[in-house]
Amino acid sequence: MSATLHERVLALEKTALRHDKQMSRHDKQIEVIRNLVREGIRIVVQNAKEQRELRVAVRELTNSLKRGSNGHAKGKVDLQ
Repeated sequence: MSATLHERVLALEKTALRHDKQMSRHDKQIEVIRNLVREGIRIVVQNAKEQRELRVAVRELTNSLKRGSNGHAKGKVDLQ
């Protein structure tokens, strides 16, 4: 090989190596972002579940207050 061709091949190999390092770094960044998105989705699902449970608890509380069944013969409470 001529010296010029050899230099060009070395330059291309150096460029390819740099690109491989950049791709590796980007792959790691993508994986971190993917994990963050998964965690965010998990938190949203958990919050939705807790919100449903809270709605049920509030509904049960308001219904129990409407009934007024604590052992006394009082009338129903109007909560509206």
